[in-house]
Amino acid sequence: MPTSQPRTLTVIHSIIQKLAPQSLIDLGVGHGKTGVLTREYLDIMRGNYSPDTWKARIYGIEVFEDYRNPLWDYVYDSVVIADALDGLKQLPDVDLIVALDIWEHFEPDYAQQVLETCLEKAQYLLISTPKNPREQGSVFGNVAETHVSRWEPVDFAQVPHLMVSSTAQDWILLLSRKSIPESVRVFGSPKARISEALRVAIPLWKVRQCNR
Repeated sequence: MPTSQPRTLTVIHSIIQKLAPQSLIDLGVGHGKTGVLTREYLDIMRGNYSPDTWKARIYGIEVFEDYRNPLWDYVYDSVVIADALDGLKQLPDVDLIVALDIWEHFEPDYAQQVLETCLEKAQYLLISTPKNPREQGSVFGNVAETHVSRWEPVDFAQVPHLMVSSTAQDWILLLSRKSIPESVRVFGSPKARISEALRVAIPLWKVRQCNR
């Protein structure tokens, strides 16, 4: 869908605010909600209300041009019409790439290529994906909306730095080849963080032991 449920928004945008990127790529623009919210929190909340005062550079990639609407022209510096890999090649390196509710649309081999490209192009990659994607085919005539895969934190165990957050229905993953600031690792209650960390850490540890 070119839109998504709001249940992940608080965690996602709290992470983005903590990271305070000066530049980002929204991978899978859809209707444009992520561009609107990141522009609000990275510029307008800091007192930069008119576009001629905006500091953050916000780019988008969207495979389906029929989703284009006036939000794109207002909040994004530019939007590339292309699939993820081709679009990433056309945009500059950035601080953060966000890939929200799109990873389940990628076949595993393609997803691995996108992952590697994102981690080369940005210091951080922020992914949200449903824990159990529902069956979904073409939406609004867009076959790229089809759900073709399911992902868990263990599938990203090869990434040196991985922070896992979640809702009851979604994984929220922050990935980096460099580091993740301690200030970002403070979401959820201590009990919930410890419980979730243990549940995720054991399979991640097993995979990393096997890869040594």
